[in-house]
Amino acid sequence: MQAAPPTLFSALEQGNLSFAHGLSPWLFGLLALLIVAAVWAGYRRTTRPLSPPWKAWFIGLRSAVLMLILFCLLRPVVNTRQVSPQDTYLAILLDHSQSMEIADVDGRSRGEAAARAFLAGPVMEELAETFQLRTFAFDQNTRRVGGDGALGEPGTGSAIGQALEAVAGQLDGLPLGGVVLVSDGADNSNADPLASARRLGDRQIPVFTVGVGREEIPLDIGIVDVSAARTVLEGSVFTVTAALRHQGFAGQEVELSVRDGGDTVASEVVTLGNPGVSQRFSLEVSPERAERIVYELRVAVQPGEIIARNNSYRFLVDNTDKPPLDILYIEGHPRNEYKFIRRALADDDSLRLATYLQTGPGKFYRQGIESPTELAEGFPRSKNTLYEYEAIILGDIEKEFFNDDQLRMIEGFVAERGGGLLTSGMVDGEFIGTPLVDILPLALVEENFLPAQLRGGIRRGEHPTGRLFTPRLTRDGEFSPLLRLAGEDADNLFAWSLLPQLQGVYASGRIKPGAEVLLEHPSLQFQGQALPVLAIQRYGGGRVMSLTTASTWRWQMMMDSADQSHETLWRQMLRWLAVSAPERVTLEFDREFYNIGDEVRVTARVLDEQYAPDNDATLWIQTTNPLEEVTDSPMEWNIEEDGVYRATFPAGHEGVFNLLVDVTSAAGEEGAEKRAAIVVTPSLREFNNAGMDRGLLGRLAGAGGGGYFDLDEVGDLPESIEFTPNAYSREVQIDLWDKPWLLGLLIALLCLDWMTRRLRGLS
Repeated sequence: MQAAPPTLFSALEQGNLSFAHGLSPWLFGLLALLIVAAVWAGYRRTTRPLSPPWKAWFIGLRSAVLMLILFCLLRPVVNTRQVSPQDTYLAILLDHSQSMEIADVDGRSRGEAAARAFLAGPVMEELAETFQLRTFAFDQNTRRVGGDGALGEPGTGSAIGQALEAVAGQLDGLPLGGVVLVSDGADNSNADPLASARRLGDRQIPVFTVGVGREEIPLDIGIVDVSAARTVLEGSVFTVTAALRHQGFAGQEVELSVRDGGDTVASEVVTLGNPGVSQRFSLEVSPERAERIVYELRVAVQPGEIIARNNSYRFLVDNTDKPPLDILYIEGHPRNEYKFIRRALADDDSLRLATYLQTGPGKFYRQGIESPTELAEGFPRSKNTLYEYEAIILGDIEKEFFNDDQLRMIEGFVAERGGGLLTSGMVDGEFIGTPLVDILPLALVEENFLPAQLRGGIRRGEHPTGRLFTPRLTRDGEFSPLLRLAGEDADNLFAWSLLPQLQGVYASGRIKPGAEVLLEHPSLQFQGQALPVLAIQRYGGGRVMSLTTASTWRWQMMMDSADQSHETLWRQMLRWLAVSAPERVTLEFDREFYNIGDEVRVTARVLDEQYAPDNDATLWIQTTNPLEEVTDSPMEWNIEEDGVYRATFPAGHEGVFNLLVDVTSAAGEEGAEKRAAIVVTPSLREFNNAGMDRGLLGRLAGAGGGGYFDLDEVGDLPESIEFTPNAYSREVQIDLWDKPWLLGLLIALLCLDWMTRRLRGLS
């Protein structure tokens, strides 16, 4: 409840009326009765006869005049608490965040309207007569306002609780008599502002709030969230997902686009749904150059929108040249599948296929090797050598090619190294009982346990497993990025319908729990399940894929030479397998996007040459901000997590921050480094739910023991603060007898008495 100067009526209501000359209100009441009795006695006889009503009128009127004169002569006063002039301080907190730039106060921005009401208005002069004023501006931080009244650049966040605490801290030790908070109530900090207001209230420092802006923004479309891949491989397509929220545009179509500089690289017309509800829309983008690209997601500004700044947002995608992902391909004999897989990856610089092909008994042919010693002894014989690859393809190879240690290394490569494994075509039944079987998404079954029509491995001709067939996309396969040939679902299904039939499928056991089938045979089944053609699963830290046909080469051989379906599918599948393998140094960030003023938390995960967590490394992070200023700082090992190091730095400027993490191993192993980049943008937080929050401001005033005022009510603020009790208020007596309205009432009663007496012919 807002405080106000005491009046006669409030004093009577609250029972704190008294008389300066010491007369009791009860005695005054007795004297009033005596006055009435004396006047009544005086009107027992009159010069002219009066009817009882007229006699009562004159008695009452004359009694009122005499009682009012007696009331004033006794000098009525009210006892109250009032601020001691110039002995206490008052803090003025002005919100200076970006939401205060919204122009919804009679055509002016909220900040301009607040500045006019306080910094350039009579309110400050009235407050200055009673208090020593200290003015502060706040956003996510709080600062004193200088004598020139300049507030500086608006901030990208609002922290009301922090502002209240900062004022209390800066004025600690001074007689602080109250805090005036001028804001739209947009608090997007993690702290509870009500708790800060209560702490001030407990110290008898009342908090007064002044609301600025409209409670409802009638027309607005805003981006409230954006998600996209941070890093992509050359030639990849990534998805940008935007969450939109609107007011006043239900059912309207708007354009959602992604721009690279001045060029639109993706766009879609979307239909807005119910107001106040977030909707998610996705766009697919293919980077057009090998560098770090800052994209802008934009929603077309509609007529009538008050806020346009929340219609766009920038994000960064790293499409720089990266070392190719190394894939080891072991093939048991020359076949079309081998030739066409190599051809599919020939022009893809993001993938390197090192192949070891058995051309005859004891004869092997190496392709794609980087040095004469690579694969010179066949399949790697040590973890260090094998773990240099990110993925392995096993073609039609027999179990005798591997020794037991190598099979265990393959299992560790997937589970511990986090690498990928693909089996292509038929898997030798001799592998049953080896670690390789534990990895696969399909259970291997001895041929004798298969129905007759499924025996014999991959065949051709009239045998059921050798006939031509059109693989069927499962529900998971329809939406899997591995099998995507077009962006739109309908276009993707149509592209699959154009692919030639495959020939031959290898029948194995049932799908393991947790595995997914992406392609299946349209007619052949085993134990009630369609035979899987392509199945995937996670195993340990890596990924595994089983392809049970050896005829995907037909997707290229029997299509137009310009068709890229075969190349696209194999590149997507192998990238999916290989990208799961971690590098020795990986960087993670605590957020997907950063805004100006945020603190960036960087986590580095370091592995040694055995790809085990390394707790003894020394890490330094070099940060280059958008102003080309370079800062070096150490990264601290997190004792609670093996191989994890952390560092933080402030995102103080808008633009791209480039990071370089240098790793030195304590064991004398070769060091490593990792580069990354983030983009820092203005925040959208200030424009989400941008209406003035009257409820929060009212609760703050209630918790702090003050009052809430609309901006057009600030003229009442000085008196309300003056008579709101605080820790430094003093007891005062305020005279009530000298009020102009009392004199006016007395004159009016006397005039009325004289006129009515003349009317009735009395002397």
